[in-house]
Amino acid sequence: MNPSIGGMLWFSFFWLALAAALIWVVAYLVKRDAATKASNPNVKILAQQSIGPRERILVVNVLGRILVLGHSPNQINLLTELAPEDLANLAPQANPLDFSINLKRFVKRKVR
Repeated sequence: MNPSIGGMLWFSFFWLALAAALIWVVAYLVKRDAATKASNPNVKILAQQSIGPRERILVVNVLGRILVLGHSPNQINLLTELAPEDLANLAPQANPLDFSINLKRFVKRKVR
């Protein structure tokens, strides 16, 4: 029996679509699992300041302790620990604008 070319193409397309769907499902499950493990209610970043292209200073609340950390690509160092009353003097950090908001503003500016 000699299968037709059209039948072979449909058969190949079906298995390719099935493989792509399987890859998508596995990627979705891995991403969802990683997102649930990443959130920790005991660790909160209160403030951060970039001091270089890949370096920054973080003020972090870990189990009620206020820590100031230096973060670089290779290491994290404890700089100091703050008292809770020092936290009141910390200026509120402005939330960075969402990428979609920036993109909409950019597109509106280009259209005009």
